[in-house]
Amino acid sequence: MTILFEQTRELLHSLTEVVCYFQNQEKEKAIKILKQVIDLLQTFIESLGEIALKSEALRLFNACQKITEGLLNSQEEQWITMHIQKGLIPILFEVQENVFGQSDEILKDYWGENRLFLRKKNRELYRDLLVVRDDISDEYQLSWAKTGDLVLAVQTEQGMVRLNSAGNPWQEAFLFAMGERQMDLQEYVVAGFGMGYHIEALAKLSGIKKITVLENDLTQLAIAFSYRDLSEILSDDRISILYCPNAQDYVKWLNSKEDRICCIWHPSIKTIREKSFREAMENYWIESSSVKNLGGLLDKNFIENVKKGDREVSSLKEVFYKKTVLFVAAGPSLEMFFSELKDLDRSQFVLVCVGKVARRLIQENIDPDYIVMIDGLPGTVWQIRGIEDCKVPLIYLSTVAANVVDSYQGKRYIAFQEGFPLAEEFAAKNKLSLYQSGGSVATFAIDFGIRMKAGRIICLGLDMGYIDERSHAFGIGASVTEHGNLRKVEGVTSEYVYTSKTFDIYRQWIEKRIKGEEGIEFINVSKGARIHGMKEKSLRECFSL
Repeated sequence: MTILFEQTRELLHSLTEVVCYFQNQEKEKAIKILKQVIDLLQTFIESLGEIALKSEALRLFNACQKITEGLLNSQEEQWITMHIQKGLIPILFEVQENVFGQSDEILKDYWGENRLFLRKKNRELYRDLLVVRDDISDEYQLSWAKTGDLVLAVQTEQGMVRLNSAGNPWQEAFLFAMGERQMDLQEYVVAGFGMGYHIEALAKLSGIKKITVLENDLTQLAIAFSYRDLSEILSDDRISILYCPNAQDYVKWLNSKEDRICCIWHPSIKTIREKSFREAMENYWIESSSVKNLGGLLDKNFIENVKKGDREVSSLKEVFYKKTVLFVAAGPSLEMFFSELKDLDRSQFVLVCVGKVARRLIQENIDPDYIVMIDGLPGTVWQIRGIEDCKVPLIYLSTVAANVVDSYQGKRYIAFQEGFPLAEEFAAKNKLSLYQSGGSVATFAIDFGIRMKAGRIICLGLDMGYIDERSHAFGIGASVTEHGNLRKVEGVTSEYVYTSKTFDIYRQWIEKRIKGEEGIEFINVSKGARIHGMKEKSLRECFSL
């Protein structure tokens, strides 16, 4: 039964790879593996018939014949993929379930084999694992996935965290590897080993010459090395596994280098015990994921936007130099100050607002001096619907959604950001300034104010958290009633406020950006999360109302 169990698992792995390659339009690779699988299935089907799994054997034979005929008749990839996913794979799941029911000796101990490789490859890690492998707490639990792969779950303060899928871990791993792959780069740094499936999947992809894996939990490694055959990983000279017990060990590897990819196996960082370390890694993951997810869209936006020939935003320096800048963000506390905002003497400050509240301000006869937008998604064009010809100048990041720039009929000023290669190249070539975006419109606006050498930057509606269980003012954004995945941070008017991981990243970014800046007074009028380094005043105190 053990042999049948392992054969079923390997067939499921191979078929999963076929589906992933087809979906990624790598047809030649998919067909090569599929033909090998079909040959293996013939012998496998005969074995099933011999152990009273005749029904599964017949169904598997018919499904296999259908796919073979499809290959011979040059059926489309979608047709073949559908029949693998709805025909072969579900039957193999049933086979694996039956094998589980008939055997009590499926779990094998691979430590004896893995240790020989590990001792030769990394003696220090080998010694570390010897210390922990015989004292594994109940916080670590093993179970089986439908494929016959092992699933490791870890009990944390936030609840039980599964390190890999309970359905098809190999599919999850292969999709991760394909999502991280960049054809022009050959070196990868991966934070988190888990059970190692994603490392095996990454190593299978062509063109990769080096993989460095970082892991901070020795117990997880000990479990993986004990109950999974990791001989392929351990015998692969391209792969190194490093024990990194603290944040500093990660930083030196995850600092960006142009010649390597840094990626994170997210379930692993959710199990990091030390809160500050875990949050720092989650912050890194969120920031890097947002850039990867937008990918080519930002490139496309940039190319379209620079064609417009708009003036570069540094030309506005005289407007902001030594002036008071009132930056209006979209946090819930903005609603508390609306009547006071209307009463302010507009000659005392330059009003800059985010796109999300621009239309509402204009409707209330509070005309901004400038609107700021940075989001690259086309859907953000809603923010300027109805005010395209309002005559308020638009300041936008070079990668903002191209349809926003196309639609806006007033004056426009473009800003080029650090960390985006096309913007850096363009700015260097044309001797233009670069700005830090920080990932949000608020962080960019604050960096802009600093670089313009404003005298005061007063922030209104910059809550960076949830007030009255709302994320934004005027019904924008979402209501938040569940606090399980939120962070608690120090509040301006309360002991603490709940905030999201993303908001907290921006808050921390602002604190670092304004630290040490001389000659500018930073004031927070908002009522959400405390931003250290900003004075806390009322709007009346700022303008002597």
